[in-house]
Amino acid sequence: MKLLLENWREYMNEAEEVWYHGGKIEGGLVPLYLSTSENLSSMHGELYPFKISQDAKWMDLSDLEFSIGSLAMISMDSIGYNEEKINKVRELGYDIVWDKKDFRQGYEQVFVVNPEVLTPVEEQDEAPT
Repeated sequence: MKLLLENWREYMNEAEEVWYHGGKIEGGLVPLYLSTSENLSSMHGELYPFKISQDAKWMDLSDLEFSIGSLAMISMDSIGYNEEKINKVRELGYDIVWDKKDFRQGYEQVFVVNPEVLTPVEEQDEAPT
């Protein structure tokens, strides 16, 4: 079970998982928060479903490597409101910021710094087959 928790992305088909953003999106996509919970996301306004590219590079904030230096102050709560932090993450080549420890506790959200890794899901794609 420990290996599954540590390597969860390798054991699931990410292209099939749908992530949700709740709120208003006007114009092109910009960095945004996504959640695995459709119900939670819908509480924040309009609901937008996305799939994340399997090639997206994920930064785990619970990793010791990112708890020191210039990225030490990045958290899931602060990343979306600080363009400087978003740019630092992009410069390192990451597309998605997440925190494995938060996920384990049920806070299943990520922050997408590179919206180019997102594909909007059409309604017919969501329907079970």
